[in-house]
Amino acid sequence: MKNIKTILLFITLLASSALFAGLAVPGEGNSLLANMQIEVNNTAGYAVEKIADSEGVRIKVCTPEGKDFWTSEILGDREKKFMFNGESSNLLIADINADEKPEIITAAAFPPHNGGLYVFTLNPEQDGFVPIPFNNQQTNDSKSFLAADIFQESGQDLAFIENRVRALGMLYPESEEARPVASFFYYKLTDNAFVYDGCEAVPVDN
Repeated sequence: MKNIKTILLFITLLASSALFAGLAVPGEGNSLLANMQIEVNNTAGYAVEKIADSEGVRIKVCTPEGKDFWTSEILGDREKKFMFNGESSNLLIADINADEKPEIITAAAFPPHNGGLYVFTLNPEQDGFVPIPFNNQQTNDSKSFLAADIFQESGQDLAFIENRVRALGMLYPESEEARPVASFFYYKLTDNAFVYDGCEAVPVDN
């Protein structure tokens, strides 16, 4: 009788494992969030993978033969989308700076800001990628990503709008009595950097 109970318990455990096999938490079972192909040094077929592991989200590029070519630092804690030409995406390959070498565009979510947009371009040595910086000449600030601190699931908080990139955030007035205002912050690609190009309050429906 004891052996029969043991066998029944074993069968029950196997059935439970099969039932919950498809319910893995994103980033645990399958760490691949998105993948595309890119041309590097006039060679097509390089694989671009957006992956999530126990450390966070990063980008990995492999040669057509499957060898490691370049891996980014941790970009954020979890998945994030952005908007490009009116469509939501989490990974995109496009020639942003018109140098006939495609860039890698992606986003990730992280605290204390809700999201960061990254644009990676091939480095001068052509043996890896570097982020195109986002520079604000008014604050003398330069970052490797564009941050948005008002989260939107669809990716509307980080968007390419015509020839500029737009981030959704809060504008904090100099006066302590005034309330912060939800605003769009714009950056325009100039030479080898995205340069701050002004901001405007988000329109409010009356």
